[in-house]
Amino acid sequence: MTVPLTLVATLLAKTGSEAELEQTLQDLQGLSRVEADCIQYDFHRDAEQARTFHMIEQWRDESALTAHEATSHFQAALPIIERTTEKFSVTKMYRVS
Repeated sequence: MTVPLTLVATLLAKTGSEAELEQTLQDLQGLSRVEADCIQYDFHRDAEQARTFHMIEQWRDESALTAHEATSHFQAALPIIERTTEKFSVTKMYRVS
């Protein structure tokens, strides 16, 4: 049985780049949600730190995430994310119970 992979990405926007990063992540969310192996793809702004965004994603498995990262929409968003982000972290996990 395949266990879905959950990913939480946390991005801190550079000062002055919040709107551009937010729009890029919103666009990426819409395109990612229609991928066949996407189970969940939610975009959040941190309640206490306005420049911080969180992506909560769930993929069928690790290979589905790899396929997502190779899509044209992810590859197009990546340079914008890199340019507008001060700090970026990704946590991958599998549900235990």
